[in-house]
Amino acid sequence: MKITQVFPLPSPEMSNVDQVKLHIYPIKSLRGISLPTAQLNAQGLAFDRRYILLKPRPEGKWTNMFVGNIPEMALFHCAFSPKGTGFTVSYHTPTLPIAPPTAAQTTTVEIPLDPDCSDLEKIQLELHTVSAYPACRMPDRINTWFSECFGYEVVLAYLGDGLGIKKNDELAKDWISNIKPIIPKSLLTEVSFSDGAALLVNSEASLVELHPRLGDGEKVILEKFRPNIVVDGEGAWDEDYWAELTLVGSGVKIILTDNCTRCTSINIDLEKGKMGEGESGKLLKKMMHDRRVDTGDKWSPVFGRYGFPLAEAEIKVGDEVVVSRRNKELTVSSELGFSSVEILLWLISDRGCDASTCEV
Repeated sequence: MKITQVFPLPSPEMSNVDQVKLHIYPIKSLRGISLPTAQLNAQGLAFDRRYILLKPRPEGKWTNMFVGNIPEMALFHCAFSPKGTGFTVSYHTPTLPIAPPTAAQTTTVEIPLDPDCSDLEKIQLELHTVSAYPACRMPDRINTWFSECFGYEVVLAYLGDGLGIKKNDELAKDWISNIKPIIPKSLLTEVSFSDGAALLVNSEASLVELHPRLGDGEKVILEKFRPNIVVDGEGAWDEDYWAELTLVGSGVKIILTDNCTRCTSINIDLEKGKMGEGESGKLLKKMMHDRRVDTGDKWSPVFGRYGFPLAEAEIKVGDEVVVSRRNKELTVSSELGFSSVEILLWLISDRGCDASTCEV
């Protein structure tokens, strides 16, 4: 794909990417919301992945729900409510129902974007290296709605922007000791109590390259990859080498630190809430032929780059961005390359999978 140079570039390494598209997922693993504009902050895009669904376990523990293991999560659609202070979730019953029919499945539930946790039950979750991440259990009316739609008990928990434990708490100290192998000492003073990556960037040029793999004119569905920021790209898989993007209007940089290795979630039929049949249900296997390009995770195909914004800014669909720095070699997951990154890693939002999988 040819990119038109539209302004003087300060370095021959910089090149246009053009045309941003934006997506948020208020609840991890549920369907997302496409936006014309969004606010970049320390956790990525505002209101992205601030909630998580849980299955109760014995002794007060919880299992994080992930669409790769629970495909029926794809049947839940999110949308902003008209009031602008919350969002709604609706359940889309497939032609072949999965759960027993209930009244809840024909209604919607409204959830606040920024709930008051002062009166909510505090619980602790397991997230990546964190054995007891703090969260708020949402009220029974919300949990009951989800439980009746799924057909089994689930709980919605709020992670939020500022629920992290203070860095001098024992739990936070323990977490910091766990992430020392992957975060350089110079950044630890700015890390809050979380894990993962703030943003996921995908390229439409790479998506187009995947379409022929399905055959019969079928196209790969971008939503299955759950990106936050989509750019048209410079050619298929060029993003494998991107180290930094710059928003032309604001000058804000997004540091790209790691590959997104893919899992079974890309095989799901979003409308049926089950693993896909036919060629679309084999997408992960098809990508394994040539997209296992990360020697640090050699069994998983790569599509997309994880990153962190260096400042707050408004970002809009159609904004021009440039690749302002490139890596000479492909990223290796175990190395991450943080030592060469000049960033203040404020607060990193979790992606909800275990270490062997990808985003949700």
